[in-house]
Amino acid sequence: MIKKILFDKKNRKYYWRNGDLSTSLGTIKEKDMSNNEAISSTNQIFRIFTANFLDSLEKIKTGPATTNLKDIGAILSYSGIDKNSIVAEAGTGSGFLTSMLSRFVKRVDSYEKNEDFFNLSRKNIENLGIKNVKFFNKDISELKGKYDLIVLDLLDPWNYDLRKNLKEGCYLVSYLPNITQVRALVKESKLYHEKTIEIIEREWFVDERLRPKNTRLGHSAFLVFLRK
Repeated sequence: MIKKILFDKKNRKYYWRNGDLSTSLGTIKEKDMSNNEAISSTNQIFRIFTANFLDSLEKIKTGPATTNLKDIGAILSYSGIDKNSIVAEAGTGSGFLTSMLSRFVKRVDSYEKNEDFFNLSRKNIENLGIKNVKFFNKDISELKGKYDLIVLDLLDPWNYDLRKNLKEGCYLVSYLPNITQVRALVKESKLYHEKTIEIIEREWFVDERLRPKNTRLGHSAFLVFLRK
């Protein structure tokens, strides 16, 4: 697990677990990590913060593309899940979304039929110390039981009829990069299409410039909310 996060004067981020930390701006000694600030061997000042869960999550091993945080926030907000919810997901990948879901619900049942991704995500979840995730190296079509939310990060979600696995009034959310995929899903699904959204995130400079940054986090995927 990551223990400390450091920022240099250009707001670049560094991760520390143990021992001395070597950077392009010099070395910070382990003994200085208990302070709020440290000076490197090249006299560069670093701000030091205690790491949180998200900091550790940023350093997990990745394989396939991960779900973006801005999209995860929308899934958590609009689906109405809480600490008593049981969630199923398919297309685990590296386990990034899995990890975030696990912090808000009672249990996550995660289905990944690709054996390499299955092993990767299981190892990542184990390293993060998460205990409320069950992994299945199976296709989501084998899902049993009823859930408060089902999330599909699959190329062809329209090929899965999971109505029997959703509780009344609950959502199936599909994460799709292409609008033609969205159209295919909405056309084929037997669930009620409540809405499709995309989240655009733009960060700002808050100093003498007071303007948006030149780069922004634009389209990553469409979120399709289907309700039983």
